[in-house]
Amino acid sequence: MKIKCAAIKYKGAIYEGESHSKIGIKMVAAGVCEKYPGGEAQGFVTECGIFVCRAPAYIIAWRAGQIDINKTICKNELFSEDLNNKQVVTTATNIEINHANNP
Repeated sequence: MKIKCAAIKYKGAIYEGESHSKIGIKMVAAGVCEKYPGGEAQGFVTECGIFVCRAPAYIIAWRAGQIDINKTICKNELFSEDLNNKQVVTTATNIEINHANNP
């Protein structure tokens, strides 16, 4: 399993993109929310379409060879800046909404 891209889970919908900051900016600009969703709302989507928080995403990316653990921002949570973009399955360029019922 690999990490597909960064994602923000907000009001039951999953917004995917290249980075959390880019997703948040587009969400605010599109009127989805008034301010950038932070904290536990930020995570990642796997290539299987499952939303995962930062800690399990770190383990998935490490096992898949998508990060260099010597160059990560945090040693137990994944940040979009940590991903080796050559190893990312796909990088969404626009806000995409996944209405799957992910936990």
